[in-house]
Amino acid sequence: MRFIRTKIRQSWLLFTAFLLMTVGICVNSDFVLAADGSMTVHFLDVGQGLSILVESEGQTLLYDGGPRSASSYVVSYLQEKKIDEINYLISSHYDEDHLGGLIACLNNFEVENILGSDYVHTSQLFNDFMNTATANAISVQYPSVGDTFEFGTGSFTVMAPSGISQNSNDNSLVIKLENGSNSFIFTGDAEETSEQDMISTGMNLDCDVLSVGHHGSASSTTWDFLEATSPSYAVISCGINNQYNHPSADTMGRLSDMGIPVFRTDKQGTIIAVSDGTNISWSQEPCNDYSSGMYLC
Repeated sequence: MRFIRTKIRQSWLLFTAFLLMTVGICVNSDFVLAADGSMTVHFLDVGQGLSILVESEGQTLLYDGGPRSASSYVVSYLQEKKIDEINYLISSHYDEDHLGGLIACLNNFEVENILGSDYVHTSQLFNDFMNTATANAISVQYPSVGDTFEFGTGSFTVMAPSGISQNSNDNSLVIKLENGSNSFIFTGDAEETSEQDMISTGMNLDCDVLSVGHHGSASSTTWDFLEATSPSYAVISCGINNQYNHPSADTMGRLSDMGIPVFRTDKQGTIIAVSDGTNISWSQEPCNDYSSGMYLC
């Protein structure tokens, strides 16, 4: 069965290469940051964690902030972009490698809206985040699946979670960001259960760019989810030689078998994509390194 599926993926890769040339998703050697009417997506190199900055029409969205150790980097990165207000600050879930840097952002920028997942984490970091939001007179909003928010030249829709789990990762607030005919899915640490829930809703999961779940862990990015999303590109955020051996050999094997070009922050640093609503251009070419992570003591 895997042999047949691999053969199908190889044929699919050739077909996809043709499509990419015709629909305008490209790596642009003359890459420039977004102009009017465009949307810029920055996959920040925060080490073993996740943080994605989106800019469009003067508005800013920050999806996760990486670990506390990356706080200064995230704040400095936004300041270098002359950002002083975050319109949407989204905490996918409350694990340290996603939430840590958001507290510093709350303390350094005006924040209009905070979106989060409706569950209570047992960590002091979670309490610090909630107390910081309260101190800044901001209420955390808990959107439902299907809720859509206007943003810049496009919008984003909540795809998960459909319920609250004992597994913090499956509580990840997943969004689909759309700009014209281009789309990105940010999955946080969503694992197989959440992926199956998303598929079962019947919502359109097809996307151009998939931010791979849980740093490429074997518990995420299943065959079914990859087939449902059918991304033209995958982006993996993980740390160099991290102790979890992310990304896993299983996940990288699935991405390779499906012929999906891969970007990796552990290999390439911060990665930037620009969508004009029709075309997506990139700050660099995919590394297409399908090797698994390796922890070196």
